[in-house]
Formats: sequence, structure tokens, C-alpha cells
Amino acid sequence: MKLFVQFALAAACAGTGLVQAADLTVDIAGVKSTKGKVLVAAYSRAEDFLKRPAGTAAIDAKPGTVRVVIANLPAGDYALSTFQDENDNGQLDSNLVGMPIEPYGFGNDAVGRFGPPSFEQSRVHLPEAGSTVTINLR
Repeated sequence: MKLFVQFALAAACAGTGLVQAADLTVDIAGVKSTKGKVLVAAYSRAEDFLKRPAGTAAIDAKPGTVRVVIANLPAGDYALSTFQDENDNGQLDSNLVGMPIEPYGFGNDAVGRFGPPSFEQSRVHLPEAGSTVTINLR
């Protein structure tokens, strides 16, 4: 009986437009030191890219690969950005000409020309079952 109720509830919700929450696991490779934290942001819309994330996560830095989970995101497409905030000031520091001086990376290991990559270049898909992606720091 319990299984029937669960199935009936799932069938009833299938056409209602309810969106399942999923976890986006991000492995950040190439962390070279224990300085600061590694921060990750997921953006759901191009107009919000690098401005207003739909979800964020952070972890203490340690050499090698660190893993963060951005929990409970609606399934869909997200552009990702990450950086190691070596001095814990909450921002990606840059030099006088605007080049980052802290390690950073983007979804799909995208690289921009004369600036950050686009939302589309950094976009990954998050299915309802969740997903794991890897970003390499530069």
C-alpha cells in the first residue's frame, strides 16, 4: 500500500511543473596551497552570470582536489565559476590591468578572450538525479 501511495503521489506531481531539487557536486582540481578557501558559484541565467548566483558553496583550501556540493538546485543548466580566495577577502583579486592574481576556473574549463568566458561556454547541465563536474584551477 505504501509503495502504491508513493507511486500515485509521484504520478500526480509529474505534470504539475514541480521541479526536483538536485545536488551539484563540483571537484576543483589544481589547488596548490592551504591558503584561504575555495569558492564556487552556480548561475542559472546569462544576465546574472558573475553577478547573482543561484547557489554557492565554499571549502577550506588544501593541495590537490577539493569537493564542494551546491545542494538543492532545481534541475537545469548552470554556468559555474570558482576561485581560491587565498587572502579570505571574499573576492577574486586582480592586478592593475584586471588579470586575476588568485587561482580561478570556470565550468567546462572554459577560457575567455580578453575577459571571462561567456555563460554558454561555462554552462553545465544538472539532471534531476544530480551531477558531478570537475573544474581545473588556473
